[in-house]
Amino acid sequence: MKRRPTLQRSLLPLLFCLALSSVGGSATASDPNKAHANQGLLKPFTSAPAAQTLSASDLAKLKKGDFIQRHSEGDGGGSGVAVQYIKASPEVIWSTILNYSQYKNRVKNVKSCSVYKRSGDDIYVDMQSSVFGFGFGLYTRNTVKKDQGYMAWTLDYDRKSDVEDMVGYWRLESIQVSPPITKLEYSTQIKMRGVPGFIVNYLTKDSLREGTAWVKLHSEKAAGTD
Repeated sequence: MKRRPTLQRSLLPLLFCLALSSVGGSATASDPNKAHANQGLLKPFTSAPAAQTLSASDLAKLKKGDFIQRHSEGDGGGSGVAVQYIKASPEVIWSTILNYSQYKNRVKNVKSCSVYKRSGDDIYVDMQSSVFGFGFGLYTRNTVKKDQGYMAWTLDYDRKSDVEDMVGYWRLESIQVSPPITKLEYSTQIKMRGVPGFIVNYLTKDSLREGTAWVKLHSEKAAGTD
């Protein structure tokens, strides 16, 4: 029993390669010149998401600097949400999240990240990552609604990404103005065919923890409250 996690980790590169192959035919199937295989399988967020319901225990953890995470796995995918208090204003946090050119320096596994199109509230982003040593490309449409306190994303279905589908959002809510405290919620849902549960777990659960951590770190540095 004790050897199983080690065996799973040793097989991760092979299994991840096979998973991507099942989606697009190779381990680096993303292609900006081809349309995605579908036009969306998951329900996108088209309006401001409701705030997560938090217990007194949850709020106590947030005030201590901890984060709250909820995660689930389903048929061929997973979803989750993380909540974190950040000692910075929403404006500072938005600047951190939308600074895509810095993702390669700030976000684990990201090798390059760039904006390739802007249209109204939508920002189209090319993000290339390396997970378990294999290239992993995503083309996303990010709809920014700062006045409503959120940003939602889907895949850009005019380009081919290395997942079947993905949706999610960032939600910001000012808790205190001076000194600033903002509640950050980060949610993601992913669908991949033929992927072992522990890989889905890595791509959702681990990304939740890491997603709020880097935003907190760099937002509080920018605000001078770290």
